[in-house]
Amino acid sequence: MAPVDLYDTSVGLYIKSCHSLRAILIKAKDHAGPEGNTSLASARLYEDMLPLSFQVQLVSNLSKKATERIVPQKAPYPVWEDNETTLDELIARVDKTLDLLQKITPADVLGKDDEVVEVGMGAKGTATANVKGYVLGHSLPNIFFHVTTAYAILRAQGVPLGKSDYLGPYLEGNLLTPPK
Repeated sequence: MAPVDLYDTSVGLYIKSCHSLRAILIKAKDHAGPEGNTSLASARLYEDMLPLSFQVQLVSNLSKKATERIVPQKAPYPVWEDNETTLDELIARVDKTLDLLQKITPADVLGKDDEVVEVGMGAKGTATANVKGYVLGHSLPNIFFHVTTAYAILRAQGVPLGKSDYLGPYLEGNLLTPPK
């Protein structure tokens, strides 16, 4: 088996995460109809948690920022206002993110594993990490957390989502035989 490369574990998984997020948002839009387009975007899992719109915006921002840290020569990356208030706008945001990420090639990432990047840690300040450590220990866990939280918010709102809705994009192209 060939080793897993940095592109597959970073940009490749950011893309799959955005596809997963897009799929659950489309299913939510289809379920909710026009009247639920705004209410679902502002739905929360719990009153003191941030809404679905924030979860989607953060997946977008984290994916862009992580890619910019790994491939800085493609910078400056666009900064988008976090002002989406409907499922349609959130889907469009994911589409913009996918368009940006899909311009990055495996060659752009090649050899970056041990380069050092600076990572903002909120109130704790900043830290440094090599790219591989940053991807595996910071960006991927954060992105997975927020995609999963978006899934949970929509599921709690009655959107008929299942595990395969979340996992489908991750599995595409990775199974030796398709499920029967």
